[in-house]
Amino acid sequence: MGILIVYYSWQGHTETVARELAGRIDGELEKIEPVSESGMFGKVMRAGLGMKAAIRPARTDLTDVDHLVIASPVWAQKVPPYITEYIAEVSNAAGKPFSVIVEMKGSGAENAIAIVRRKLEEKGMQYVSSAYTLEDDVEAGRIGEKIAEFAATIHRAAAAAPMP
Repeated sequence: MGILIVYYSWQGHTETVARELAGRIDGELEKIEPVSESGMFGKVMRAGLGMKAAIRPARTDLTDVDHLVIASPVWAQKVPPYITEYIAEVSNAAGKPFSVIVEMKGSGAENAIAIVRRKLEEKGMQYVSSAYTLEDDVEAGRIGEKIAEFAATIHRAAAAAPMP
């Protein structure tokens, strides 16, 4: 199947990042959609507590996926509860490579990336790379170089992967 880019985007910034990346690595996009969304306070509270929140059915069986990319906003230096729920539902992932890209207003990238990395490594997945973008750069269209650098790490990993 190739590369699957799974993303959640509340205001469209992370979706812009995911689409830019998909164009550079010929990745397939899968949007995480909440069953329902609470107000910003509830979202940030759930993220801060590391809680999950119900999502609509999404492609979580990674049997035919060669590389998973999680694209997420950063809320309270954590990932949204919808990302946490998606990762909890991931199956047939052991041994597969993954990368993480987060989009944020100002800070918290390292912690958010570490959360995703830990949860996917617990499923037996192999970390490849991570990156972050800033909301102001997304809005101004200044993410091309950063996305190109991130895409290159994914291409290098694919080139180094053993043939089946």
